[in-house]
Amino acid sequence: MPTWPVLKARAKVLAAIRRFFEARSVTEVSTPSLSRSGTFDAQLSSFEVSDQAEKLFLQTSPEYALKRALAVYREAIFEITPAFRRGDQGSQHNPEFTMLEWYRPSFSLSDLMAEVVGLLNALPEPPDIWGARRADVPVYSFRAVFEARFGANPNEAALSSLWQWVQETGAEVTHLEPHDDDQFRSDCLDFLFLEVIQPNLADLFFLTEFPRCQAALAEIDPGTDTAQRSELYWQGTELANGYLERRDPAAILSRHALMATARANRGLPSIAFDTAFAEASALMPACAGVALGIDRLVMVWCQAKTLAEVQLFPWPNH
Repeated sequence: MPTWPVLKARAKVLAAIRRFFEARSVTEVSTPSLSRSGTFDAQLSSFEVSDQAEKLFLQTSPEYALKRALAVYREAIFEITPAFRRGDQGSQHNPEFTMLEWYRPSFSLSDLMAEVVGLLNALPEPPDIWGARRADVPVYSFRAVFEARFGANPNEAALSSLWQWVQETGAEVTHLEPHDDDQFRSDCLDFLFLEVIQPNLADLFFLTEFPRCQAALAEIDPGTDTAQRSELYWQGTELANGYLERRDPAAILSRHALMATARANRGLPSIAFDTAFAEASALMPACAGVALGIDRLVMVWCQAKTLAEVQLFPWPNH
């Protein structure tokens, strides 16, 4: 449970975020928490909410609904909302959490990264690490740091090699099971980055140029063959995840097909695709968008060690 000063700090952070976006004419919206479609990502699991009429899902993020709104209004928008992910539990994970997500028409990925820094600069009572490092947040390329450590392009490394490198860490990997698909490649790359590479990087940095298999709904840069994504890390904690947004329905449907195969390979239930989102993607303006975990932000801002220190009644103590 959070202390009263932490609860007050959380309230100040939320108020500062709303002032920041109001000053930049980014409009706050509210989207539904319930949807007829759950997440189709193989690494995420939605909560189901059923009644006699139909099966519904709690949103794992407001991404699809916000992009549908963006397709209609074509204006800069943001939302602060609860999100729900089944099975997420630990010092930095909770099945229910608060997410900030925003979209900026005409922004480049660099513009978006600069705005993330600007938002953090606008928050009250920053910890010492932010005051010391915010003027020069380093940017690392996933591809470059991976090649420097393992001597292989993450897009092209053999799955057998990735799995061998994972096993050589000596860490527990019971959550990983070999499969001949891009999801297994992505899982191995995530593990190797977090276990082997990230501890040797700065304690505050952006990560860019992700491999193709981790593009999700981000554009692919044909020049570098990397996903146009960025993540902000703070002392080992991922705070924000931004994309130059993909707007091609055919590419989005293709990714859904890949994820459907990955889910089938792992014995996971099939998920109906959100066709309204896919159709709306073609109508979105060129834009960049980012999701930021409010609970994790408050955790690092208050120099707490776990989400339980900043969330009221954290799971499983509801």
